[in-house]
Order: sequence, then C-alpha cells, then structure tokens
Amino acid sequence: MPARVLLAGVVVLLAVIAYFPFRWDPPRIVRNQVVRIAVNSLRFGEMNAARTPGTPAWLSQARTSGTVRIRVEVNPRSSQQEASMMLLASNFWDTDFAIGQDHSNLRVWLRRPGSDSGGNPPFTVDGALQARRWTSVDVQVHSNSIRVQVNGRTRLAAHIPADSPTVWTAGQIALGDEVHGGGPWQGTIRNARVTAGGYVVNYVHPGALSIPAHYLYFPDHIEPFPPTDWADWLTFPLQLLLFFPLGFLIVWARRPPMPPIPASLLAAGLIVLLTAGKLLFHGRHIAVAEVVMQAAGALLGALLGWWWARHHARGRRAPELAG
Repeated sequence: MPARVLLAGVVVLLAVIAYFPFRWDPPRIVRNQVVRIAVNSLRFGEMNAARTPGTPAWLSQARTSGTVRIRVEVNPRSSQQEASMMLLASNFWDTDFAIGQDHSNLRVWLRRPGSDSGGNPPFTVDGALQARRWTSVDVQVHSNSIRVQVNGRTRLAAHIPADSPTVWTAGQIALGDEVHGGGPWQGTIRNARVTAGGYVVNYVHPGALSIPAHYLYFPDHIEPFPPTDWADWLTFPLQLLLFFPLGFLIVWARRPPMPPIPASLLAAGLIVLLTAGKLLFHGRHIAVAEVVMQAAGALLGALLGWWWARHHARGRRAPELAG
C-alpha cells in the first residue's frame, strides 16, 4: 500500500510540473477580434488572426539582395504587454523577423548567421513605446548593418553578418499575434509596409492579409527536434531523474511486483497522457526529446525496481531454506 500511495503522489507531482500554472487554453473555434477601423488601420484585441495566406512574394528578392525595410506605425493599448506586433515566421519556433512590444521597450528579432532559429538575441530599444500614443518604427536591414528609427530618430545601429536575410525561410506575415496562436498584441496598426527590391507592400491595406470572422485557435505546442537551444539539452538529465521513481514505484505497486517490460509500457502510457494534456494549457510545449528521456528514466526505474524486488525475495527465502 505505501508504494501505491507514493506512486499516486509522484503522478500528481509530475502533472503539476507539466501543467503549472494551469492556464486552461484548449484548441477551439474563436471569433476574430481584428477590426478594420479605416482603409489603412487595423485594431487588434485578445484573439487575433491577420496573416498572409502564404509566403510573401518579396521574400525571394530580400534573400537575393540582403536588403529589406520594414516600417510600422503602432498605437499600443497598454504598456503591460509582451507580444509581437508584426512578424515573418513559419511557426512559433522559426522566425525570420519580428517587431514586438516588451512593456515600454521595442524589440526586433532578426534571424541571421549566429542567431537561433527565432532570431535571438533580439535588438532592444528601451522606452520606445507608450500606451495610447502613436509610434513610428522603421527597421532597415542592408548588407552588414541594421538600423532602427523611432519617430524619425535613429535609436539603434549595429553590425550584423553580411546579407542576413539570405538565411530566411518560407513563412507568413502576421500582425498582432504569432503565426499559429501565441500571445496577442492589443492596439492599432495603421502602417505595416515592407520594401524589398521592386516590391512595396502595406499589409494593413484591404486584401493584403487573410482576416477571417472565426478561426481555429490552436497554438504551436510541439518543439522542434532535435532541440535548437542548448539550455534544453541541459534539462534532459533532470527529465530522466524525474521519471525514474515512476518506473520504480509501478513495479512495487503490485504484489507480486510487476515485471519491467509491462511496467515500462504502463509508464510510457502515463507519459503520453501527461504530454498530450499539454495541448490544453497555455504556454506548455511538447518536446519529443523530453518524452524519450522521460521514458528512458521510467525504464531504468522499472529495471532497478525489478532487480530490487528479486533481490529482496531471495533475501527472504534464504532464512527459510536455512531453517
């Protein structure tokens, strides 16, 4: 009985770790809160979907020339939000460029040689954004430099690897949110212009973006495999250790003890259920590599539990045979 109680406690603990802080956010059909308030203005709310149907035509030109210019005029609803205002991305993990708000700070992510697939580390302009006040942002990428102007004044200039847009991949333009789910940006955008070669596109103009009345809200939850962030690799030993007691206690929760193969399969089933449950919670992500390490930890625990059970049984039989 104590082993069963401990097993139940371990399962509860693993569920808490998997789902904390328990922000329920399942996939669902939602009403789009992107509203056109003028020919050249879009207002964004809590649920936003405003994206290009596919890869923009100017992307090939930007890759070839290594030059692109992005200009936006934004009016944030609040200074207490962290979200993307405009981006080019294929999913939550792979972003070519993003212009975002971090409270009063402006952040620009740019995929370039030496950055990760999300364009980290970003470029930051402190104090560039104020709630309910229009701000003009002009990001210019040319050859081996990036320049960010805010309200006509250069606030950031830095060297970057030459022709950084050449590493950009196919993606979609999105305003006021990520490409698939993510955290919404609330406010108004009245200019979202991209210039690359002979292309000039303003994405707030009617017809430039797909803005459905309703859409399936289903954020990206599955992290790329193999992991692209070295910090993720450092968590693998922890994942193994966390699930080691699960396999061990499954063996000992039954009398006679459960053999390691069925115990490991049962542990794998619990791992799959815990992992699938992350699809229902905000900000929780599924990593295939973590699932493999968790299953490996449970298998090692089951093997040790079975060996200990056999050793314990032989130890009990020895005095009986001697008597």
